[in-house]
Amino acid sequence: MAFTRSISFAAFSALVAVSQVLGAANPKRGLCFAEGDNPGDIKLANQTGTALTWTYNWGQSPPDYLKTANTKLTYIPMQWGRDGIANFASLVKAQGARTILTFNEPDFATQSNITATEAASLWKQYIQPLHASGIRLGAPAVTNAPSGRQWLSDFLKACTGCTIDFVPIHWYGSGVGAFYDYIWAIHGEFPSYPLWVTEFAETSSDDKVVANFMNATINYMDTLDWIERYSWFAFFRQETGSHYNLLNANGTLNTLGHMYIGK
Repeated sequence: MAFTRSISFAAFSALVAVSQVLGAANPKRGLCFAEGDNPGDIKLANQTGTALTWTYNWGQSPPDYLKTANTKLTYIPMQWGRDGIANFASLVKAQGARTILTFNEPDFATQSNITATEAASLWKQYIQPLHASGIRLGAPAVTNAPSGRQWLSDFLKACTGCTIDFVPIHWYGSGVGAFYDYIWAIHGEFPSYPLWVTEFAETSSDDKVVANFMNATINYMDTLDWIERYSWFAFFRQETGSHYNLLNANGTLNTLGHMYIGK
């Protein structure tokens, strides 16, 4: 099933203006942020009056400036790959985390690169016990390459007795219709699991296309009860050739950033 949606640039600008006024917290909308790059930038999102409610950094622990009691963002720890997995449960419990993410793009050789069978074995030993503490467990987050869906299917078959509370997915490409087709295909194949879209971006080099894509997809996902959360990729400063970054080169919010953060 294919979908199309677009907005005029004037309408997009008006929507940005409205979002700056409203700034209503959105329980679905989050932020992925690698704090090693310009670490102070996340403070821009961690303030009253934004739409953001949660964040993750592909790591096990939050940066120091998100550990304070007055943080506005819920931090979600991640077990990125094999390394450090024996200590993950203790770190999660020490933080008081109620939800976790696991294994980043295990189907991709340059990411966590773990077979479905090994991931299931690691899960049973180190991840599954967290369920007894009432912690929600996110499945490994696969890519949108054909290998991703097969890997996820193999993992779910291998992880017998595992508690999977939701399935995170990633998507990079071009076209609103292509994105909608993908999330519906995943939902159709794995209908028992809520989805988190923990990385997604329009890769067009046309700023207007990227803006139209963001506007369409975030509003659409807000209407789907089987998508629990989503996180645009990513909260970083402008780099050569990038058009989906949310920050200008000086660390201020760009047009996309204002639209997404609602500030």
